[in-house]
Amino acid sequence: MMLPRKALEQLLMATLREQNINGKSQDQVAGCVLSLSDKRVSTTSIVKDGKTSLSRFSFEVGEHDDETIPVPDIRRMLGVLKHHDKDYVRLTHSEGKVLVKSKNKQTTLTGGLDAKAFANSQYTLDEWSKQALKRAEQIIDGKTYMTLDKQVIPPFFTAEVDANELHSALQCDGMNGQKLNRYKFSMKDNQFFVTVGGAFKGLTEVHLGDYTMDDFEAVYEGGLENIAKHYSTKIKLRFFDFKGYGQGIRLLLAMENGDWVFQSGVL
Repeated sequence: MMLPRKALEQLLMATLREQNINGKSQDQVAGCVLSLSDKRVSTTSIVKDGKTSLSRFSFEVGEHDDETIPVPDIRRMLGVLKHHDKDYVRLTHSEGKVLVKSKNKQTTLTGGLDAKAFANSQYTLDEWSKQALKRAEQIIDGKTYMTLDKQVIPPFFTAEVDANELHSALQCDGMNGQKLNRYKFSMKDNQFFVTVGGAFKGLTEVHLGDYTMDDFEAVYEGGLENIAKHYSTKIKLRFFDFKGYGQGIRLLLAMENGDWVFQSGVL
């Protein structure tokens, strides 16, 4: 598949789901499968712990045949792409190897669909990707969630926030180097807030809008600021009540291009 290099790099960076734990950067997704279908390249991924988050990221391309390309190690692929300084690269996959070609360069990377999904994983990249695609069928149009027994759960609250404003708010989690990787969304007296950080180095509360809604609060992790930074339009924050399933309040971030992230709350 022939792809714009910068868009591919951004897609892979979003797919990594980078987060900070105790001040150290960690990637939540190690490898992915690039899927080209209906003029769109996408990745659908479960994070390494297998339960706290599911995501789909994508970008539009021109007319192409359907195709899939395994990327067993996203960091290695990004390291290759930065040395292919042309606007477009061609990716091909054969016999357990991925070839990256630009105008006058060709780089070979070992690894195919039978590679491990991540270090110490019992699943191959192919198996892990298929699990993600199956779970993604439960996210209906980035709006509702469908249980395995086909019960549709709508969000109890939806807020629309400018992506740049959301990123600015969430990245305050790194104020004075604290990087707690924790974001509390709350409704108080019909005002919607996100709160990050700690009072010792800087506790920051950001007002995200006014809504007529009962008070609630929910806390999330997962490096959310490293999602919002890849978008510049509006993001819908949809909150789902899973307390009856012992799972607290889940959050679906739905982007205008159809991308989404489904995040479990901190119980």
